[in-house]
Amino acid sequence: MTMYNGSKGTRLTRLIEAAETVCIRYGVLPSLEPFARIFFHTINFLRWGEHRGGMFVEIEGREPNGRSIKRSWHLLAEGDDGPFIPSMAIEAIIRNWVNGQKPRAGARAALEELEVSDYEKLFSKRQIFTATRLLEAAAGRCLYQRLLGEAWHTLPKTLKALHSAPPRPQMGGKATVTRGTGVLARAVARIFAFPQAADSVDVTVTFHHTNESEFWNRNFGGQTFSSIQYEGQGRYKNLLCEQFGPFVFGMALVRDSNRVRFVVRRWSIFGIPLPRRLAPTGDSFEFEEEGVFRFHVEVRSPIAGLIVRYAGYLERL
Repeated sequence: MTMYNGSKGTRLTRLIEAAETVCIRYGVLPSLEPFARIFFHTINFLRWGEHRGGMFVEIEGREPNGRSIKRSWHLLAEGDDGPFIPSMAIEAIIRNWVNGQKPRAGARAALEELEVSDYEKLFSKRQIFTATRLLEAAAGRCLYQRLLGEAWHTLPKTLKALHSAPPRPQMGGKATVTRGTGVLARAVARIFAFPQAADSVDVTVTFHHTNESEFWNRNFGGQTFSSIQYEGQGRYKNLLCEQFGPFVFGMALVRDSNRVRFVVRRWSIFGIPLPRRLAPTGDSFEFEEEGVFRFHVEVRSPIAGLIVRYAGYLERL
């Protein structure tokens, strides 16, 4: 089982707890309780980490006929909803008790006390999402279908059509482009050949689809830039990797209402991992509106600020 957690304030909370332990142990202070209010406001003011956490569980075995089989279950908690999950077991047990499923008395293994379905009812009230991937049936599925698993079937039609299109489809539309004005932001945008600022510009995107990858060639009013997307392996497992020259960005695909969001988790240059705290951020997603495929891409740097933001629509040519 692999688990990641990005709750806001986690590192700062640990530092405060460690400081309290040291101060009390060596008699510097009898207690840090008088500072509790200050610590509380500090933790909620400083955004230390991401407002997102999650985990995935993968299991592999064989069926009675000897065929290999593999399943994975994924959980993603947005905002500050993740810390509520451990206490949900109590609520689930009480709700089952009210409905006539009284828990047995005595100490024992609790593996059969609750099912995932008991938690799903509680998850639905918060920004907590789960999905199952049938990994042994991946052959023949397109890239996004493999990465999204069961969530693929809930996508709007235009999104599924774009990512499972014929080998060389072409789409066109219009977009607005905003560029960062700082010196470093302009330099980064020039390196990646991002489009120039424009209130309205013609856009053409040519795709080259295979089951393993998607090649995107974007043309914004005559200015082009390209990338290739593929399924990550190793430390990038379960991530969508997008490569621009020597740079590779590993992104989690997050199903959110009628949108698919792209959240950068890792990045590297020439295969050398780069610090995650310096990784680009930004609100990037694709969605359907009135039957039309729409996109919103924002690239920000912790150092340079906004680098580029472009949003618009695409239709089959």
